[in-house]
Amino acid sequence: MYIGLDFGTTNSSVALYDGTTLTLLPLDPRSTANPRVLRSTLFITSEGAAYIGREAIDRFLEGNVGREIDYQWRFVGEAELTFADIGTVMQALYATVDANAPGRLFQSIKTALRDRGFTHTNVFGRYYTLEELIALVLSLVKMRVEDTLQTKVTGVVLGRPVHYATDAEADALAFKRMQHACKLAELPDILFLEEPTAAALAYARNVRTAQRVLVFDFGGGTLDVTIMQLDDAGRPTFLATDGVPVGGDVLDRRIVMGRLLRQFGEGATIGPRQLPFPAHVLEHLTEWQSIVDLTQPRYLDIIEEGVMAGSKPRELRALRSLARRNYGLPMYEEVERAKVRLSDANETTISMHMDEIDFDEPLPRWDFERLIGPDARQIERCVDRVLAAARLSPADIDVVLRTGGSSRVPRFVRMLANKFGEEKLQEMDVFTGVASGLAIAAWERGRQSWGG
Repeated sequence: MYIGLDFGTTNSSVALYDGTTLTLLPLDPRSTANPRVLRSTLFITSEGAAYIGREAIDRFLEGNVGREIDYQWRFVGEAELTFADIGTVMQALYATVDANAPGRLFQSIKTALRDRGFTHTNVFGRYYTLEELIALVLSLVKMRVEDTLQTKVTGVVLGRPVHYATDAEADALAFKRMQHACKLAELPDILFLEEPTAAALAYARNVRTAQRVLVFDFGGGTLDVTIMQLDDAGRPTFLATDGVPVGGDVLDRRIVMGRLLRQFGEGATIGPRQLPFPAHVLEHLTEWQSIVDLTQPRYLDIIEEGVMAGSKPRELRALRSLARRNYGLPMYEEVERAKVRLSDANETTISMHMDEIDFDEPLPRWDFERLIGPDARQIERCVDRVLAAARLSPADIDVVLRTGGSSRVPRFVRMLANKFGEEKLQEMDVFTGVASGLAIAAWERGRQSWGG
């Protein structure tokens, strides 16, 4: 059985095509929103058990949120050191660890593929490479597919962004790592296909007129753009592709850093001399995973000084609670929900009421659009580049196809409408359109394998 697998930064999905019917498989029975869409999350317990999707998030929230972090100095293993004069010796390794953590959650791990600095991480005494973490997710997805279909997966067409990174070396490294992860997961007969190309294949399935189509695929981790020419039988010729590593995760970060820092001590002065609260402390709020670092003594002592002798004790108590009681993920989930609401509303509110965190922060759409202005300009330049590469003008495009959750953000819908005309815009299923196209490509690959 050949399948199409869209392993996304935020969400993943799997589809099957038999030449007539497209079927999206129910990967996540715990999801109340859409069981055909699996959150690309991984939770590893202290005993080494692994969980993915909604269950991974639920287990993290149940065991971690509200729990006070207890850092202790622990033995984590040994390293072999070789010296010219004395030969090889074993060196004991110690580290500060969260002693009572029930498990560790990984989210958006696909974005780490381009990070040269992320080679491995210690999870309760075992070192996992990045490729091993991704392979865990992929192998569990494969297992769910085989359980659902009651047959073995014999081939996979896997989606990939046009560019994992803007730097060519980082882009090549990311793809090499992804290939290795697929090998570790034992995905059979693997073929990589660019995600906007897959979305274009899904659209072309129902087209019976010649047209030029621009695919605007904007997900959680990347923005990818493809231009193709369809003939009157729906057969595509791909003219140009481009992409940038900007996605929904970046937009969430803009909201946190642009609107919420004031709720956690931004602008405070601390200590007897009322010195400015160090900006580098609040930089840990750029990702929910790094917020827990603030419980380390070198940061927590600064926060405690601000609580005791600072100009904003309430806000710094909130920061202390955010870090010590693991409220980083709930904060980012609330920010993401607010971002989604702004697709339909002109204003929304980001609310947090837990322990010493107590605020309702208004977020008007106009200010959200101001915060993401640099990203919007970078994305528009990407669209212009792909038009230039195809030697086309906006007037030459017949259809603009939007897919991916971030393609619903009004700033980008408006940008596309202004450039191409609102009447040309069409929206695919934002979370499963790519998987559908991958499934079509998988069916074609399977036919070739079977000699059909």
